[in-house]
Amino acid sequence: MKMKKMLFALLTLAMVMPVTNVKADSEAYLVLGKDLNANEKATVLKLLGVENENDYNVSYVTHDEEKKYLSSYISASQIGSRALSSVLLEQMDTNSGITVETKNITYVTEKMYQNALITAGVKDVKLTVAGPFKISGTAALVAATKSYEIMTGKTLNNNAVDTANNELSVTSDVAKETGSKDDAADLVAALKQNVASMGDDYTREKGKEALKEIENKQNIQLNEDTEKKILDLMDKIKGINLDEDALKTQAKNIYESIKGYADIINKNKGILTTIASKVKEFLSTIINFFTGK
Repeated sequence: MKMKKMLFALLTLAMVMPVTNVKADSEAYLVLGKDLNANEKATVLKLLGVENENDYNVSYVTHDEEKKYLSSYISASQIGSRALSSVLLEQMDTNSGITVETKNITYVTEKMYQNALITAGVKDVKLTVAGPFKISGTAALVAATKSYEIMTGKTLNNNAVDTANNELSVTSDVAKETGSKDDAADLVAALKQNVASMGDDYTREKGKEALKEIENKQNIQLNEDTEKKILDLMDKIKGINLDEDALKTQAKNIYESIKGYADIINKNKGILTTIASKVKEFLSTIINFFTGK
């Protein structure tokens, strides 16, 4: 009888004990470039910190997929002829934001990925991007959004994903003029916040005014063609209705660094709020006087 009770206790314990090695079920998602050869794949897995790919949900991104999403915005030479960019995507706690780490990626910076992922509608993830050697990394956004959809079971808005890919290209064009990819990413992020904060009040002209003021703040002057590309991008961003709070939550590090020029369009909001508050106070005093309060 004692033996039966012991066996029952052991079985019960086994049923409630936490299961280890559950990455393949929920925690991390691995998307590999379909054209990696064996040696390249081994290098990428090592860079991503993956010891055993069977511990992960694994899928692949093809060169055709890269061309489908990127060819409208990025040159064929940047896209390349093989799908090599690979990513490891991990779900993080709600409101923890997006963090990015790159390895062997030359064209796209961590800030650029972070900005674009927010535009695509991705939230609360840790993304690691790796190439088997120095590569542009343009296709990694395709892999990242693909893995996010698999991870969450939700389909991202096609227009948002397209806009995110467009954003990578535009930010790169800005970087060529500013000489700094970080400055370019900051400019795009600041203008995006302005567009989001304007809401239905946004017009292209207001976007242009905000862009000019941000350029002045950054002490740069972009050519008309680049400005047009930026404003075209902002028109698309307005169309996908980005949430301003989500922008700040998902990229805390970026929005900490652009406080000086992220709120250009709302610079008078504080003054107007103060005036409105004083008017309300004055009216309240009059009402209280006549009601004997």
